[in-house]
Amino acid sequence: MIYAAVGLIFLFIWTFITALAFKLFNKDNPIDKLKYFEEDYALREKYENNKKNKVSPLKLLANIIPQAKLNKSQAKKLEADLIKADMPITVEELLVLKILFSSAFAFLIFAVFKDYIVPPIVFILIWNVPKLIIANKKKERIKLFDSQLNEGITIISNSLKAGYSFLQAVAVVTEETKAPFSKEFKKLLKEMSLGISEEDALKNLLGRMESEDLRLVMNAILIQKDIGGNLSEILDNISETIRERQKIKNELKTLTAQGRLSGVIVGLIPIVLGVAIYLFNKEYMILLFTTPLGIGMVIAAFISEIAGFFMIRKIVNIDM
Repeated sequence: MIYAAVGLIFLFIWTFITALAFKLFNKDNPIDKLKYFEEDYALREKYENNKKNKVSPLKLLANIIPQAKLNKSQAKKLEADLIKADMPITVEELLVLKILFSSAFAFLIFAVFKDYIVPPIVFILIWNVPKLIIANKKKERIKLFDSQLNEGITIISNSLKAGYSFLQAVAVVTEETKAPFSKEFKKLLKEMSLGISEEDALKNLLGRMESEDLRLVMNAILIQKDIGGNLSEILDNISETIRERQKIKNELKTLTAQGRLSGVIVGLIPIVLGVAIYLFNKEYMILLFTTPLGIGMVIAAFISEIAGFFMIRKIVNIDM
């Protein structure tokens, strides 16, 4: 019976991993509200209309979820995070995946170990994995964007020196750079071309890409727009400042790498050790959850873990 349950769960998980991979790597369905204004949209219109008739299993299950069941503020924030992470998946589809995978893994643990304590913990851990993936994806995307920022600023500055307008310079930089820089500036170009003010379009760009270096560039452009001046010269100075900031950040990251790694290892040792002992000797570890002294020790250990995490984070994170 257990082997049959494990086999069914494996088949179930494999099916939805396949659907998820198809969804994530299918770049024909990005979250981009302005895609209908692309120049080549007319050539793809027939192809897009034919694709509308194809519904993936993931999307079909997502349509079952009532909209009223979703917290609007949390759903809106999650949707913004998905856009910032450039993940082509909707909030409803993500919720379906979280429910399916969390339930499947929790049931699998219960079927194998016949335990009532570990499955809820596994369910909670798997439920929060997408949040960590999205946060990591956002961080990596911002890091890649910052590494391309100097090149993009230089192209815009040189275009302005050649006599181009700011809008034309943005069009040039979208053709000469790679994603994510080119993708975000294409959205900026579309918004300005559709009549959105330059200030609002720049603020929207900063909202999609939470980069401190980009904020510095945006502030410089908006200030130059109000008081005047040579924008190309200002961008050259900003580019030099950003280059020095990034150099210092890399040096600080290298110097604090050992401290961050030590913090992760020290924080995970009690958790991994506790789970291992519980799996091999339940009677020994169950005392921590069934006696007042044991519960007090678990609470104290949890508080110590949180305090240690924030202390190490405060030490290794240096504000610039």
